[in-house]
Amino acid sequence: MTAIETRSQPPIFKADPARLPLAAPPNGRRLSFRTAARALQGMQKEALVSCANTGSTWRMLCDEGPWLNGTDLAPFPLGFFTAGLLASYMSEFLTHAKARGAGVDRLEVMVDNLYTMEGSLMRGTMTGSALPVEATFKAAAGLPAAELQELACQAVSSSPADACLRNAVDSIFTLNRNGGRIPVTRVSASSSLQAADPAESFAAAAPEGKSRDSSGAGSGDKRAALLQKLQGADSLGGDKLGTERSAAVGLADAQKRRVHVRGVGTLRADGIKALRVACFQPVGSVFQLLSDDSALCGGGERAPSGLAYLSAGIAFCFMTQLGRYAQVAKQKLDSYRIVQDSSFSYPAALREMPRPASSAAVDTHVFIGTQEPHAATQQLVDMGEQTCYLHAACRSALKTRVRSAAL
Repeated sequence: MTAIETRSQPPIFKADPARLPLAAPPNGRRLSFRTAARALQGMQKEALVSCANTGSTWRMLCDEGPWLNGTDLAPFPLGFFTAGLLASYMSEFLTHAKARGAGVDRLEVMVDNLYTMEGSLMRGTMTGSALPVEATFKAAAGLPAAELQELACQAVSSSPADACLRNAVDSIFTLNRNGGRIPVTRVSASSSLQAADPAESFAAAAPEGKSRDSSGAGSGDKRAALLQKLQGADSLGGDKLGTERSAAVGLADAQKRRVHVRGVGTLRADGIKALRVACFQPVGSVFQLLSDDSALCGGGERAPSGLAYLSAGIAFCFMTQLGRYAQVAKQKLDSYRIVQDSSFSYPAALREMPRPASSAAVDTHVFIGTQEPHAATQQLVDMGEQTCYLHAACRSALKTRVRSAAL
């Protein structure tokens, strides 16, 4: 398996679609995404996220922090998910403000995501859970406090990303072991045709345009970097970001822990959203990801959309749990990859009538290369889903708590 350290390409870039055998399946008047993810060295992963509606595909790299013996060279899975929520909330807020004729001079949205993990992997009792999100909107828009709060609540209600939290839909799966499909056991089975193994897609992924960087701006423009590590975990004390510093806490068989992820999104003058994410507990590094709306929604597609980040986060989190269970259970995996299909209702900018957003079941096709028996491979997928924080968020009815204040 290759490692992030050996890559010369940017950690996030827009891939040339002409060279990719990866395409998201269309899904009527919905935003449809196909995410292919594969394991790299250690806890590192990469994903290709393709949108059927725009034809664009983004390549993203993911890593884990020191609590999972990661190299901390790229954002952790929950950071991608939080970034996706932030970007979606911000886009929806701006859409509703525009509809009211309110000008937004400045916008800052803060999201706190809380998760728990408890039980034993080897006894099959370990379960990941997600708690309600807390979202705080701060805006300079010249609006009374009551109207600002109403705008914030509208933004959350119409957010396709937030629909993943409140809809309570079980994810569905197919399983391919060593090139042949086998049935899943405890997880819900998908009725869709199994997707093709995405290995060729990763081999073909290359940035658009050889003379331009990943965002379409000149390579000397530091504002164009789609991903930056702003602060390392070693430089952040408990007084700044959380309280827990235990090493490799995520690799023990028995767990009883709480994870707190915070994200803060701000709007740049050029319309790009700057999203800072960090794990507060256990203490992690601070990463900044940039986001832009798709051309379909009036953006410039200079960076991944919120739903692209969110879809990548779900895939990365499930991949982490597969790798973690295999490590603790001492299963020998030659390779593991997934193809994940997700779809969402249109954001408010594309809908004729305001209504709550919706999301469909996350449909995941798992590809395992292993010498382990069928039952062990099926158990791997079962425990991967059971311990995945973000599949837990999808199957739980979570109502986001919304606050607002004037800047």
